Amino acid sequence: MSRLCVLAMGGTLLVATAVSANFGPPYLPKDHKIADPSVRFEELDKHQDYIFYVSYGQMYTSKPAAHIEVKDSKPIKLYLNVTSPDRKPVFSYLTLLAMDRKEIEKRKKEDPTLAWFNPKASGLLTVSLAQPETSVPVTAKDGVMTSHRIALKDGKLTAEKIEAKGGADEPMAALLPTWAFGVVSSLSVAWLGIWFARRGSSPQKPRN
Repeated sequence: MSRLCVLAMGGTLLVATAVSANFGPPYLPKDHKIADPSVRFEELDKHQDYIFYVSYGQMYTSKPAAHIEVKDSKPIKLYLNVTSPDRKPVFSYLTLLAMDRKEIEKRKKEDPTLAWFNPKASGLLTVSLAQPETSVPVTAKDGVMTSHRIALKDGKLTAEKIEAKGGADEPMAALLPTWAFGVVSSLSVAWLGIWFARRGSSPQKPRN
């Protein structure tokens, strides 16, 4: 019984070690390269009383968050901080922010650093945008560009994704991410070891 328990624990540790090695951004496919994605916003001219900003941050890096004013429908490039050449950068968030023009201009005069500018600021409308694709086939010239149609109604900001250009279609997501597969595998190994241990410790019925 003790050997089986040790075996189960050892298997669990091995799987956990393999999973921990895969923590971090997903690996870059061999036929792909890292490319800065772009976003653009349509129908801003219908909301002249508001000023818009796109705000984004990247995971696995100490690079500070970026706030870029959206003045028109021209594409805005989201510059990546490449921490590993063989892994795809991952955004921690990508958000469109909107605030009444008079209010934001007043606050910018008081604090031009925009230190107060965050999703929790009073009077600020926010909407999360889809995670942009950060890699394209090696033959592609540009990164993926995604367009959104902006709407403001009843004090709510929306951004409808309408198209993607400039790169390959977003690859299909795996059924389970690597870390989830590792956790399931670890639990399976541990359960199997416990099942064998219990089976080995159960009393044998005497033979007739």
